[in-house]
Amino acid sequence: MILLSTFENEMEAQLLASQLREAGIDHKIEENKADGFQLFVFEDDVAEAKEILEARASSDDDYLVDLGGDDLDLDEFADE
Repeated sequence: MILLSTFENEMEAQLLASQLREAGIDHKIEENKADGFQLFVFEDDVAEAKEILEARASSDDDYLVDLGGDDLDLDEFADE
C-alpha cells in the first residue's frame, strides 16, 4: 500500500476515507504517534485517490474568508 496523506486527527482521515469508500477505493488508516493518522491506498488506486484528495482540498478553500487582514476594524462588529 502507498501512503496517500497524513492527518493531524482521526476525524480528518475518516472524512477522506468515507469519500474513498464511496468511490470504491480500498484504504487503510494507521495511527502513527509521531506523524498522526496515515491513510494508505493500493498502488492501482493512487491516481484516483489523489484526485479525490485534491478536490477535497480545493473545496475546503471555499470556506476560507478574507477578513481584510490588518485593516479590519473590530469596533464595527461590537454591540452598541
